[in-house]
Amino acid sequence: MNFTQIPPLYAPLGAEAVYVVEDSAADDLDIRISDTSGSTLYGTLRFAATSAARFDIAPFLRRALHFEPVVRGTGFHPATGRSVEAMVAAGRVGTLPDGAMATVPGRPFLAGKECATAPALLTTFPLQRLIPEGASDELTLLAPDSGPVKATVTARSADSLSAQSYTSESGGPVLFVLDTRDFPGAGTLSVGIEGIGTVEYAVVPAAEQAVRLAWRSSAGSVEQYSFPVVRTASVQVEKLRAEAPEGTVPLLVGREVRRTLVSAYETEEVLMALAEVIESPEVWVVGAKACTPIDVLTDEAAIRRPGSLCCLEIEIRDRQNTIMKWN
Repeated sequence: MNFTQIPPLYAPLGAEAVYVVEDSAADDLDIRISDTSGSTLYGTLRFAATSAARFDIAPFLRRALHFEPVVRGTGFHPATGRSVEAMVAAGRVGTLPDGAMATVPGRPFLAGKECATAPALLTTFPLQRLIPEGASDELTLLAPDSGPVKATVTARSADSLSAQSYTSESGGPVLFVLDTRDFPGAGTLSVGIEGIGTVEYAVVPAAEQAVRLAWRSSAGSVEQYSFPVVRTASVQVEKLRAEAPEGTVPLLVGREVRRTLVSAYETEEVLMALAEVIESPEVWVVGAKACTPIDVLTDEAAIRRPGSLCCLEIEIRDRQNTIMKWN
């Protein structure tokens, strides 16, 4: 018994991650999918009377992904929860985990739709970006397993130029956060990542009512964007009522806040990346110190109107209703 097909390193979990195991004779087979230590079980499969089993482990591993935006502190940060390392074992029915006849050692998998090769910047946004004063941005890097990764932040203002370097010894996925609060007065900021490329930022004044969102992208990264306009804000209340001797009384109240956000007029390239917010499995409102999960209610986004500029308009709401009980 042996594996004749396995996914490449850093295969994307937004696509199939296919294994094929073959045996010399048809028999009942068990498949065990676990972490590299074998202590965490992601899933099991059973095939009846077969000499060749083909299976996709991506649906089992997607549940192990965990994303949380990083909003403070310029420099490298671990990409905790952004990837999964899994091993796969095959054997006769009832023999696993100790009696495996074929095993594939641990292999790393990434969130996203496309396969990536280190070194790489995983993003859906263009490399020229706007960032409001006081905001931060997160870059997802796939670093080579050997050698450090170096990033240099260059800050420019009308009368000064400064550069600060940062180094990470970690291989695989790693995050670099640019926090504009660490570079007061800068008009432009650039993040040059050795062997990968440079991301340029123009620092703009922060709009008073702007709402900054973060979301999981199809590249397996967390992207951020500040919507400068809140067109509407509303409160919706749902009540359950009961009849009592003193009249109709509310028994339960559910309360949610909805906001309609409007982007700036952007290029089609930016709007295409921004439109992913309506299909993303996780979206957050970015605060000064933490991020709050929200739901995006919009199902359609226009990214091109011939002859006119275009912006994106979406409606968001709190992910959980505020429930109040009345006595």
